[in-house]
Amino acid sequence: MSALLSFLFISLAWTKATWAADYNLTYTVSMATKVSLKWGFNDPQGNITFQLTIGTTGWVGFGLSIHDDMVDSDIVIGGLGSSGNYFGDYYAKSNTMPTMDGQQNYHLLSMTENNGETTMTFRRLMDTKDSNDFLITDKVIYVIYAYGDTDEIKYHDNRRGQKQVNLLNYKESTTGSAASRLSTSWTVNAGGVMLLLWIAMAV
Repeated sequence: MSALLSFLFISLAWTKATWAADYNLTYTVSMATKVSLKWGFNDPQGNITFQLTIGTTGWVGFGLSIHDDMVDSDIVIGGLGSSGNYFGDYYAKSNTMPTMDGQQNYHLLSMTENNGETTMTFRRLMDTKDSNDFLITDKVIYVIYAYGDTDEIKYHDNRRGQKQVNLLNYKESTTGSAASRLSTSWTVNAGGVMLLLWIAMAV
């Protein structure tokens, strides 16, 4: 009996840890064949979390702008190199190499490489009070991306793109919808109920 209870405790603890790693990424948009962006937030006045996945093992970059290029953009660049993670908050006033921001307001949550893809998950305040950071509101903006085929951060050539979105009021059907999360939650809860019933019958 004690062994079964220990198994139940471990299973529920693992489920909680797995669930927490989801970061509440409600919205998903495909930006290119091998580029996808997820994001979500619990409070429109608080933090917003992004997860960028690109089919490369080199550096990846993400930005926010009112333009469809790097002009006046708020940018983060990161990757997983031979020495571990690297990640930074940058900005660009023109289509040139971004400048490191004196206030690092983006915070890396995770960086992984798997099957030729790099996934960078990071968080920031909706309003960082930093003049070099983009103020996120309910207006349509451009999300931009770029990447390299190595970890040397340099000109991206044609490895770039953009998409217009409203981060706070995104309409397109998404794989990370509330209905999907409720379905997953029910599956987890139903599994827990069945396990408890099984334990009760075994006693």
